[in-house]
Amino acid sequence: MSKAKWIWLVLLASVYAGFWHWYGGNGDPISEEEGLAMLERVEQVHAIRIEDTPEGSMSRNLRAMLPHDDGKEFYAVNLETREEGAAALEAEADYAAIVFPLLLERGGHPVFVSERAGLMLGKYGEEIDRVAVVRYRSLRDLLDMIADERMVEGNAFKTASLAHTEVFITRPTITFVQVRLMVGMLLALLAIAGLALIGRVQNRRGRLDAA
Repeated sequence: MSKAKWIWLVLLASVYAGFWHWYGGNGDPISEEEGLAMLERVEQVHAIRIEDTPEGSMSRNLRAMLPHDDGKEFYAVNLETREEGAAALEAEADYAAIVFPLLLERGGHPVFVSERAGLMLGKYGEEIDRVAVVRYRSLRDLLDMIADERMVEGNAFKTASLAHTEVFITRPTITFVQVRLMVGMLLALLAIAGLALIGRVQNRRGRLDAA
């Protein structure tokens, strides 16, 4: 194999190794001391005191998660009831413009977003307009995102766009969402295409030199 082809393969392998490290999902558990310090930062940024928030608030629930953190990725399932009107739609777009970059900076991203189409069982679903599943790299990353000052404005937009939301944390038992595999397959296709292109260029040069 030519030197150019080896360089191409090493380059793609380095890109994939960097992506694997960045995407993470299997880090060290957050210590309670570190977690409480990050929650204190959240209080400062959002001008709140956890003790003053109601039962079921995000701050209280996240504090309760600290002793049980394992450092691994998780998925947040959002059950949303939307506000009506053009102003709510505009606020929703503004919220997404703030939150999506914050997620991606920390290896997070939406996995699934769907509008309710009907009911199969039960009645609670009548109150739900949309379900969104979001991947977080770790609890540490979630806390760091919430403590970002941009989330102050983001939360205001979220409040304006949603009448109510419930969020719970899950870890998949069975999943077909394999981001690492999809990225690996994409890079493998690029490797094949790149090797073929390099081969054609080298063959053309060889024919020109021979002529």
